[in-house]
Formats: sequence, C-alpha cells, structure tokens
Amino acid sequence: MPHHIRQLAVGAIQTHIINIGDVQEDLVRLLGATDGDVAAHPALFAQTARLPIQSIHLAAPGASILVDAGAYDYPPDSPLLIPGYTPPPDLLTSLAAAGIDAQAITHVVITHAHGDHFNALTEGEGEQARPCFPNARHYLGRGDWEKMQPELADPASLQSRTLGLLHRRGQLELVDSPLELAAGVTILPAAGESPGHQVVRAHSQGETLYCIGDLYHVSAEVEHPAWMPPWNDRAANGQSRAALNERFVAEDALLVATHIAEVGRIRRVGDGYMWSHCSMIED
Repeated sequence: MPHHIRQLAVGAIQTHIINIGDVQEDLVRLLGATDGDVAAHPALFAQTARLPIQSIHLAAPGASILVDAGAYDYPPDSPLLIPGYTPPPDLLTSLAAAGIDAQAITHVVITHAHGDHFNALTEGEGEQARPCFPNARHYLGRGDWEKMQPELADPASLQSRTLGLLHRRGQLELVDSPLELAAGVTILPAAGESPGHQVVRAHSQGETLYCIGDLYHVSAEVEHPAWMPPWNDRAANGQSRAALNERFVAEDALLVATHIAEVGRIRRVGDGYMWSHCSMIED
C-alpha cells in the first residue's frame, strides 16, 4: 500500500485513510491563540505545524462510503504550501491504488463546506463537468448549504461547480438530524466549525470509529477547549465538542480527523480531556 494510504479494520468495516497532501499552518492564527497562550506554551506556538488533508473510505457491508473528497489545488503563492513539498497522487488515483472503485461508491459525506473537503467531488469544466462518484448519494449539512447561497448564484464558483452540480443532478441530500446511511454507519450533526458541520460514526462488532472532520484540527485543542479557529461559532463548537467527547469516552471510540495524522482516542483527564495516539494501522 502506498505510504500516504493507511488502513485499519473496525469490526467488519474496512477503513482506508487517504492523505491527499500536507499543508503548513501558523498555530497562533489557526487556534486564535492569545499572548497568554503563546507565553504559556512557547514550544507549541513557536513551530509551524504540518497538517494532512485526509479523506476516509469505509467499506461497510452493503455500502461503500467516502467521507470528504479533497483535492490539493493551492495556488503557488499560498502560505499553506510547504517549500519543496510534492503531494501524493490525487484522490481518484489513490482510491484506485487502494482497490476502491470510484464508480461503486454509494455514499459521499461532506463533513462541511470548506473547499479542502469537497473540491474533488467533480471533474471537468462547464458543460463537461461531471461527478467523480456518479453512482453515489452525497450528504451535506443543511446549514452549510443555506450559507453558500450567494456562491451558488455564481456559475463559476467552486460551490456551484461541485455541490451545485450535484444538487441539480438530484444527487445531493441535505442533512440536519442524525441519518443512518448503512448498518452501523450514521451521520451526526456537529455544528461549530461551520453551521452544517457533521461527523460520521461507524460501529461494527463492538468497535466504534468516528470520522470527526474539523471538530479538532490539532490534538492540542482537545486539552485546551477554548482553542479553536477564529471562524468557528464558539458556542456551537463548544457544545458539539462537549457532547461528542462524552460519547467518544463512553464508547472507547477510535477517531480520525481530517487534519490530525494520528488515529486517536480521547481520554478523560481530571475535569478535561486529552488526545491519545493509537497504533491501529495495518500494513
């Protein structure tokens, strides 16, 4: 298996974690850190963080489910680009390398409508544009759809060329409450990172995994719940994190985040929580 593709089993659900490329981030900016935060954690905030952009495939009984569909398409002057870095092959190439047929994918869940989570949903331009997963239903949080209406009015926008195209083809379903996709696989709303942010719970044979999108961007946010990006709805994100942390601990669940390289679990520590790295990856 190529190094940018990792796999693990969750009961009868085979999971592939596909990194479509790493970016660099200024953690002070990303986490909205105060001068006090920086002074209290100088080593953390002195570094430029390297974060992956990950899509996750769940092969569940009777369903082929993709969580997020990102493309590494940053402009040459983007501050997110790592000097000298060459990204892995694109998502469709990587799915094929993992033995996953894009034509056979039945469900595509977009955790939220930030570009790196949905910019690989379609390919081609104008009248030649077509879905990359033509036989799949696509699922987006209703709050994100409502927020992007100005962008959808522009035919040239990313939103119109991807999610708008899928909506016009009748392949987009809007989600605002828990929704079971297949036996053991459920979408759960988790607003905060965006109005329609959602996570995916996969449960099989007593084991549980959550694909948590951008509920957390770096593991330090778990221990420091006030840290979150400035674009977050702080109240909503705090509520989502608190409710889901309880579930994560109670279910001893494995967690895969879009931008945290390590598969982890959340552990209770005193009155708070921390991220614990898990070595669950198969060769």
